[in-house]
Amino acid sequence: MTKEELTKKLGAKRFQKLVYKVENIKFYLLKNQLSFLIPLIEKQLKKSKNKAINNTNDPIKQDIIEEKYKKELILFRKELNLGKNRNYHFDMDYSKNFKEYLLWNRSVHIKGIIKNIIVLLASIPIFILTSGIIQDITIIITIINALSFIINFECVNLQNYHLIRYTRIEEKLEQRKNTEILEKNKKYSNAINAINTQIKKSNELPKLNIYEMKREELEELRKLLLEVQQNNKKLERKRQ
Repeated sequence: MTKEELTKKLGAKRFQKLVYKVENIKFYLLKNQLSFLIPLIEKQLKKSKNKAINNTNDPIKQDIIEEKYKKELILFRKELNLGKNRNYHFDMDYSKNFKEYLLWNRSVHIKGIIKNIIVLLASIPIFILTSGIIQDITIIITIINALSFIINFECVNLQNYHLIRYTRIEEKLEQRKNTEILEKNKKYSNAINAINTQIKKSNELPKLNIYEMKREELEELRKLLLEVQQNNKKLERKRQ
């Protein structure tokens, strides 16, 4: 039995269907009945960013924190627009982040499992040594923790299922990206070579002198800039 088959046998696919149903309810409520929470969540993200920036005097680290905040805000708004949680849906635009989210989410639920086990183990002697109301409370706590343990276990199992599947295609995704880069370099080779030639003439990034470029190089540069412009428009639409 493979690892993927084991995760399926432990209920990964069944639990995934349940997760999607809960996810639909969550985003429906957040967009409609609980829409007032959206600015509060964004405000909390900004507050966390400002706190992290204030904790360092390094301008480079501050810039990194600022960029991270912008990405988190974009991803949060994208989740709202699509009604999909980033931890459970693969996205080519964020393929590298997808694995990080899976590992992070799994680690959260592993910590949850450890807490559940500690509480469950502590509940046994309390139940044996006590009686009455304390024993009743212990039973309730045990039931809640047992349910929490099952949820955390299934979440870890589901993330393992996603990680196994992602790892299988990870190399192909990397090859696909490299192929796209090579094709773009080949497509705009004249323009890229002309730009590189001008860069080599200066220690700093120069202003491009179009009078030094050939007609085909200028045409390729125009197409390249148009492609960049179209890609930027696509990104802007995704951010909205």
